[in-house]
Amino acid sequence: MFFQVIATILLLVLAPLSYAEDAASSAKTTVDKLNVVMIEVMKSAKQLGYEGRYKKFEPIVKETHDFDAIAQLALGAHWKNLDDKQKQAFINKLTDLSVATYAAQFNGYSGEEFKYESSQSLKSNRLALRYVLSAPKEKPVNFEYFLTQREGHWNIINIVVDGISDIALKKAQYTSIIDREGFDSLMNKLTQRIVDYASNDAS
Repeated sequence: MFFQVIATILLLVLAPLSYAEDAASSAKTTVDKLNVVMIEVMKSAKQLGYEGRYKKFEPIVKETHDFDAIAQLALGAHWKNLDDKQKQAFINKLTDLSVATYAAQFNGYSGEEFKYESSQSLKSNRLALRYVLSAPKEKPVNFEYFLTQREGHWNIINIVVDGISDIALKKAQYTSIIDREGFDSLMNKLTQRIVDYASNDAS
């Protein structure tokens, strides 16, 4: 009886740890998929050109990010004021912009590699994973990926690079534009930013 009690206690103690490890492992798989493609694209960046990089990034970015959640976080209180058509349009535009941003920013290779550092469980079924992007003769760059679980899959909802939060920047910019100029103006500006990424790379 004594050993049964001890075994039960151990199971109760170890079960949460096992779940946390499984969750971190599953979330890490998501981030590693994205990071692998980033390095691959960077290595072939010049040959691919902007359009080639966009095509490489598009499926993996859509697979690894939760753009429904990102859209709501980016617009804050303004989200509830949109109708369903506007919400879907914004999600689609934000997705296109995110892919375009990856294609524009990861446009060269200097020996970079990602190294996993640690994970942290957060409230509301969320995790944070920390990586370092290093390259010879370059200062290491800290990446912190925040993920949420939906229908058994872990997806990225925010990336913090050297302490700068992508969601925080988006929210500050987007809500300010809506406050001053309205939702349609925001959509037009995001469209122009996508066009600029493509044209700047081609010039």
